[in-house]
Amino acid sequence: MRRVAARLITTALISAVAVLVSDGVAWAHAGGLTSSSNEPVVVGIQPPVPGLTVTVVEAGARLRLDNRTGQRVGVLPPPGSVINALPVVDPGDVALWSDPRIVAASTKSRPPDARLAWRIPLRVGDGTVPIELVGEQRWPPPPDAGLWWLLTAGALVLPVGLVALGNRSSGRRVLKSPTQCAESPDSRGTRGGVSAVSRWTLAVATAVVMGAHVVHMYGSALVVAQGTLIWVFLAAAGFAVVGWPIGAAGAWLTARGRPAGPLLCLVAGALLAIIIAPADVFSFHDAVIPFAWGPDLDRLLIALTVGGGLGVVAAAWLLMRRTPATGSAVPPATEASGGQS
Repeated sequence: MRRVAARLITTALISAVAVLVSDGVAWAHAGGLTSSSNEPVVVGIQPPVPGLTVTVVEAGARLRLDNRTGQRVGVLPPPGSVINALPVVDPGDVALWSDPRIVAASTKSRPPDARLAWRIPLRVGDGTVPIELVGEQRWPPPPDAGLWWLLTAGALVLPVGLVALGNRSSGRRVLKSPTQCAESPDSRGTRGGVSAVSRWTLAVATAVVMGAHVVHMYGSALVVAQGTLIWVFLAAAGFAVVGWPIGAAGAWLTARGRPAGPLLCLVAGALLAIIIAPADVFSFHDAVIPFAWGPDLDRLLIALTVGGGLGVVAAAWLLMRRTPATGSAVPPATEASGGQS
């Protein structure tokens, strides 16, 4: 009965998540930021203006202007443009903006020297002195995508292989001891026909996948230049905030040998690896990633989430197939012998 109830609850959770996701938008990183093959670099301000600084933020998505000049500073639009949303910054203020010249440069093909110059005119004070922000669009060397796809495949195969081996060894022990009660663990940790190796493999794999995705989203949220961190983090996580506690509960219940555990692990793994995280795999091919602690760490976290999540789904399925139905734990021969005294 408990297993039937657990299946019904899990089915309801899957249905609810599917309905919600069908109307939602999954973002690859916090703030709607995405990976890219290139990034802007500020070379300088010509001529230099004391107190005026411009920096690149959000992995190149926007520029930040700090005005400590004592005069108003305006960003001028491209010649002939009707754009009027570029910032005008009062003394002591800060402005963030996405400049159309940089956006245009980022869509160009990679130049032979991997650099493309751009200039943004600025008006400082009355504008009598022409000021320009000078920069370049640069294309860093792309990552070795094959390596990250290989790690993703490894993260998929490892939990499945360990669970399959654990199931095989527990199957041999059950054949050698047919009178063992399925709900009682034997001396090697087998419970309900499932070995401790299989249970703990799935539990640990699920915890690693959930943890990897949490770190990925938090590191992405740190890059966003505006907004309260906790709200940026939660908004970027989206429906993952449902998957994380489901995965944590599934790992805990699986480690304890409860039938509902693998079901919850399967739900959480499918939610992350199939619905949410696939948009992140572009980071395997792009050099610039909006992540606070380095692109390679983020790629590793993505490989663990996508590959490990798929591995959790497959491993959980194997474990559920292995778990015997309630009521068939005691063989008929044992019941018959038990009725004689």
